[in-house]
Amino acid sequence: MHIETDNAPLAAWAATATLPLAHILIQAYATPNPQTTITRCTTFAATIPEGTEALIITILTTPPPGLDHIAHHTANAAIWAFTQQAALAWAPRQIRVNAIGLATSPTGPFDPQEQSGRPAGPAPAAPATLDDIIRTIEAIAAWPSFTGQIIRLGAP
Repeated sequence: MHIETDNAPLAAWAATATLPLAHILIQAYATPNPQTTITRCTTFAATIPEGTEALIITILTTPPPGLDHIAHHTANAAIWAFTQQAALAWAPRQIRVNAIGLATSPTGPFDPQEQSGRPAGPAPAAPATLDDIIRTIEAIAAWPSFTGQIIRLGAP
């Protein structure tokens, strides 16, 4: 099993993790960059041998204090739109693409009105811990038909 990630705490977990997939890419950026995300995902997908299951998870973050919230949320929305489209395009190759939103729910222009980009109801009761994120990754990896989706956790 090969887990590729750019996040140090997740890399420490990945070194000993056992998941039911051979290839996993986990991206977690403090400042989202759609171009970097799309390039990294397409490069990763191109390396997956035919007939091999793989999983890509992008962790969407909330903007840190002092950062331009509009730019941050727009970048998250672009990455979320890519996640949905990549899931459709790569499903025949058995590459699943999902997102974990940390207190953020980006939406696209054709999503139902109740998904207006605002949190759906009150924010989760507690901030997400590293353990919460790891358990969510493990759950997504265990659900073979789960693709093109976002799971929302509390902001860390």
